[in-house]
Amino acid sequence: MADQMDPTAVSPEEFAGLVKNATDDQINEVIHAVGTGPTLERVFDGFEERFNPDKAEGVEAEVQFVVKDGSEEFPYVVAVKDRTCQTRSGASDNPKTTITTDLVSFVKLVTGNAQGVQLFMTGKLKVAGDLMFSQRVMTLFDPPKAP
Repeated sequence: MADQMDPTAVSPEEFAGLVKNATDDQINEVIHAVGTGPTLERVFDGFEERFNPDKAEGVEAEVQFVVKDGSEEFPYVVAVKDRTCQTRSGASDNPKTTITTDLVSFVKLVTGNAQGVQLFMTGKLKVAGDLMFSQRVMTLFDPPKAP
């Protein structure tokens, strides 16, 4: 049952497969059953696991993500420096770019089931700060491959 699901027990590949084959309502239902906070914690931990330092040569930046779930906002920072990546919940004092999106669009983006440009063009993703850098952010991470 979804309400007994531990988000740490689901691999990024399994999660990508679930997102790929689910409707937006199904994605919302499962995440809410598990808990938005624990799900996002696991997703942002995955950023560190899937970080590709070879693609981050010369990058030093903090990226502020704001994931909206209804009226709630979940801010997270992805910091890239010296070919390393660290994530934390909370706000950045000086983000190079801020990416704001809804929960479903966010999980589709990070699982490779939606492209940032497409989400931006349809108004489902908003960018503040360095627009050119924002287009590069997701390329710093190896996307999970759905089984």
